[in-house]
Amino acid sequence: MPATYRQWVYAQPMAADTLGPEQFALRELPLPELQAGQALVRVKLINIHSATRTRMANGATKLGDTDYSNYACAEVVASRDPAFQEGDTIACQAGWQDYQIISSADKSVGYGPPSELLKALNRTNSQWCYAFRPAMVKMWPAEVLMEMFGTSGMTAYFGLRESGPLMPRDNVAVAGTTGSVGSIAAQLAKIAGCYVVGFAGGPERCAWVMQTLGIDQCIDYRANDFEAQLEAAFPEGIDVFCDGVGGAFTETLAQQMNRHGRLFCYGSAAAFYADKLSPSRSRLSVRSAFGISEKVEALLKDRNIKSNAWIVDEFYHERLRAEDDLSRLLRNGSLKAINNVVEGFDQLPEAIVGLYKNPRAGKLQVRFEAQ
Repeated sequence: MPATYRQWVYAQPMAADTLGPEQFALRELPLPELQAGQALVRVKLINIHSATRTRMANGATKLGDTDYSNYACAEVVASRDPAFQEGDTIACQAGWQDYQIISSADKSVGYGPPSELLKALNRTNSQWCYAFRPAMVKMWPAEVLMEMFGTSGMTAYFGLRESGPLMPRDNVAVAGTTGSVGSIAAQLAKIAGCYVVGFAGGPERCAWVMQTLGIDQCIDYRANDFEAQLEAAFPEGIDVFCDGVGGAFTETLAQQMNRHGRLFCYGSAAAFYADKLSPSRSRLSVRSAFGISEKVEALLKDRNIKSNAWIVDEFYHERLRAEDDLSRLLRNGSLKAINNVVEGFDQLPEAIVGLYKNPRAGKLQVRFEAQ
């Protein structure tokens, strides 16, 4: 066991909501002695959430501390917790650090408690902490485990299921199609035989969507004639709208939705990537935080549109079936995993800064150790 571990911390306040490398500092700390009911894990790869900057700005990640809300793939190197065995590959929440002590008794960071069904499945007190099945670890590398079989893939899978059943006659709009959830949702809708239109910022990103995801169209939401392109793409209206953007974009697309349509909201990228961050959103309902404004609510009611806005752990007790279904689609080539992996623990600050300056397709992940 190592005597110390490395950890990045939030070192300086941001100026004008601008995130730079100077906001981070590296420190080395002694590794505490492992106690009964605890396990030591080596973090292999960590997902960087689009809310990272917001958490730093609103105090959820405190100055001088690390952000413990990240989703990570880790290997158990020592255990005094019966839920984990040495050598297990697990999903957990972790800070910006290469080693961490965890416990199956720990609650999740930033979320409410899991259901009793989920506690029984995970054998932990957190919806995000569990050991992957050995077959999954054998089939898929860490970046796929944490993207396709992590919150991104599960959000797309369960979100479309709850918005379904999807039928070949359905016209589906997928916002944020280059994003981690959107890129998967667009593919799943196309696999179901739907007519699928995506949205991205700029011709190059739209070209990437068409070349990579194989959907029917992609519209540049920055185009001067955006609304004309939108109407032309959906002459019969939108039946299903998968939205992780929120804001004015959501209001515009909602106007094109058909009666008895379905709206699936899973995020608020417009707020997370804005130049100026809005005040703390912690008091907002999930629907409001995800961009369902009063204007949209009125439209949904008038057109009898079914709408969902939830955190995916509501369905995580069914994750084994989702893992099996998504694995089958990956193995037969119908579905592509989209990964954006930055190599090296030392590159974490630059990777997070780059998320807001030059966003790339898929989930941003930082691999802490070589494969």
